[in-house]
Amino acid sequence: MKRYLKWSIYVVLMVVVLTAVMPVRAEAKLNRPEKVKAILGDRTVKLTWKSSKGAKYYRIYQYDMKKNSYRRVQKTTGTNFTFRKLKCGVSYRFKIRAYAVKKGKTLTSSFSKVITVLPKPVVRKPSGLKAKAEKDSISLSWDKAGGATGYSIYQYSESRNKYIKIASTTKRNYSVKGLKAGLTYRYRIKTRKKVDGKIYYSKYSAIIEAKVPKAQKKGKSTLKKFLETALQPVGKTMYVWGGGWNEEDTGAGTDARTIGVSPEWERFFNKQNSSYDYNQTRYQIRDGLDCSGYVGWCIYNIMNTSSGKEGYVMKAEEMASDFASRGWGQYVGRFSVKDYQPGDIMSSSCSDCGHVWIVVGACQDGSVVLVHSSPQGVQINGTVDRYGNTSSEAVNLAAYYMKNYFPKWYKKYPNCMRGESYLSHYAQMRWDLSGSSVMTDPQGYRNKSAAQILQDLLG
Repeated sequence: MKRYLKWSIYVVLMVVVLTAVMPVRAEAKLNRPEKVKAILGDRTVKLTWKSSKGAKYYRIYQYDMKKNSYRRVQKTTGTNFTFRKLKCGVSYRFKIRAYAVKKGKTLTSSFSKVITVLPKPVVRKPSGLKAKAEKDSISLSWDKAGGATGYSIYQYSESRNKYIKIASTTKRNYSVKGLKAGLTYRYRIKTRKKVDGKIYYSKYSAIIEAKVPKAQKKGKSTLKKFLETALQPVGKTMYVWGGGWNEEDTGAGTDARTIGVSPEWERFFNKQNSSYDYNQTRYQIRDGLDCSGYVGWCIYNIMNTSSGKEGYVMKAEEMASDFASRGWGQYVGRFSVKDYQPGDIMSSSCSDCGHVWIVVGACQDGSVVLVHSSPQGVQINGTVDRYGNTSSEAVNLAAYYMKNYFPKWYKKYPNCMRGESYLSHYAQMRWDLSGSSVMTDPQGYRNKSAAQILQDLLG
């Protein structure tokens, strides 16, 4: 009997012990969070981890330096959490624990590994960097970088074989002055951002380079020579998209850097009829000229006496401002154009046009005779008058000279009228005729009407 009693007591004790131990074993089965990672943002950190099987939620603990211990800061049922508005340059330490509830009891895992993060602000590098070279300077401009407090400009130094910081600015443009003509300069920019009293920098922007133009010989050409040159391709040159550009479509090609009219242009013209569609001949760059290729060719032929030198072909909308920046004349914005004088170069300044043309002369009724390369080729045209009338003095003059001096062309393409947009959508470059620049006017063309100039040039 005593033996049986002892055995019973033993069994009861074993049951009690096992019952006490089982929750501990159950708790031990809840794995701690693994693969804890931190994704840094702009003064933020996103913690992510692999889920623990059976976990109902997680608690995130952050180290408190003052108390030298971890404190519970966040509860989440997901496997990620983002902390915001953190201080830059301050070290943060986190660890995570999984929780589950079974039979009314809370089970916990052990802590994950500690992860340490050092938040930094996101400083976006500048984009859209542009450079415009003038006679002794280069103007840089770029797009705004979000949150920037300033920008640092770096110029490449050949002697030191690295980029040197030359300036800081809070604006989105900067002009580098005192540069040498004929040299190419390279630049790149960093964004600055001040956060919590400390300055942070972005990565470098893309590199941009620009060549400072060489000073042109004073009095190199005359207004009459310029207009004579502009008339040379009339009646023998078709409009070809890309004509005058190089194969890379980045600037002047061979034809726009050649003295005289290419015989290939007239050969190609003779094969065409009134149904010519320039969309079918795109980038046949040796067969004709587009609008900017034509104006670039004109400029080259008055600035040079031999072929193969640096050209003047660029986007149509850039020509007036670019030529003015070289010191050749005065730039007038689209909305400030008041009149038209012989030789004025007119660049489109709206997305609808994308064109450039040369003024031959103005008429009493406000209409303008012009020469350009349009879808109907290089020809003399006239605009409507100041009231929009299509039978203007300029249109009649253009039709007369095209019909009588270029009859073969006129028979194919008799339309010589250009609309009101030619008088309202274009910026202007007006030549400096003072004798201090490349152009002079000994024949007094600036004081002549369109009719007088055409009479002098063509008879």
